[in-house]
Amino acid sequence: MAGSILLPAGLGLLLLALALFILALNERRNRRGRLIEERHKELGLPPGKLVYEDADGQGESLYSKEYPLVGKPDYIVQHADGRLIPVELKLGVQNAIVPYSNHVVQIVAYCLILEDYSEQAPTHGILRYADRDFTIDYTPTLRKKVIRMLAEMERCAEQQPPMLTRQKVAKCRACTFQALCPIGNGK
Repeated sequence: MAGSILLPAGLGLLLLALALFILALNERRNRRGRLIEERHKELGLPPGKLVYEDADGQGESLYSKEYPLVGKPDYIVQHADGRLIPVELKLGVQNAIVPYSNHVVQIVAYCLILEDYSEQAPTHGILRYADRDFTIDYTPTLRKKVIRMLAEMERCAEQQPPMLTRQKVAKCRACTFQALCPIGNGK
């Protein structure tokens, strides 16, 4: 008689323990989701799932299969439709009316890399300055411009350096190639 009472009681306790375990697991999952959501809001990222982060410098390098490109955007958000959106932080830049052209090229290069990581090509990237965000559309024209720049860079060699007409004096002073460079020599 005692055995017949213990078996249902034991099963009841086991079911209760299992139910509590599932509740605790679900609560942990919900808490993690809320923390991710709060962090997403704090970062001011576009809607979607944060799928890559390199703001701390710990992200893996991303490679293009077709072009000689390697990059590490600060963040990549996957939009609900599956498209990837690179987000690049340039928090040292303030009061910019338009994005710097080299930053635009960087965003477009990230979009070009991300073509290999998704079924659909990105439509845009986001450039965040200290006081303003810019949405950089990934247009066919900008894509071709970056591809042309890559082709020019591949043609450059020690015997045929890239054509420079001017450079900021501060950059020339800090450059290790100053002695060799016709632009930086003597600055």
